[in-house]
Amino acid sequence: MAAAVVHVEIRGLDEPALRDFYRIVFGWTRSDELSVDDYSVAEIGGGSLTAATGQVAEWHARECIFYIQVPDIDEALAHIEAAGGKAVMPRTAGPDDFPAKHLRVFTQFIDPAGNVLGLVEEPR
Repeated sequence: MAAAVVHVEIRGLDEPALRDFYRIVFGWTRSDELSVDDYSVAEIGGGSLTAATGQVAEWHARECIFYIQVPDIDEALAHIEAAGGKAVMPRTAGPDDFPAKHLRVFTQFIDPAGNVLGLVEEPR
């Protein structure tokens, strides 16, 4: 079975403006249960996908990253690097109290074209 996209992050300099834009245009509503401070998460696609808006520094702004769910991040990173991609961060486990639906264990990588994408590990 093909790996599913389960989370999308849209980053910018003004998180409240981004959050309002996606609420007005697409009906994405912040879930206080899944959000933390200036990282607003909405359940979309019938709850099978989450989308987040987040505020970041100027050098990291204006990006959109989607996260692909895989059974094992270390194994997926080995395949990515063998195919010409590169890990940009190690496998990272969020704190136990982090309210994320999909981003409990995650990483990011660069594909051969230079795009930054993310991986999330299936819950075990």
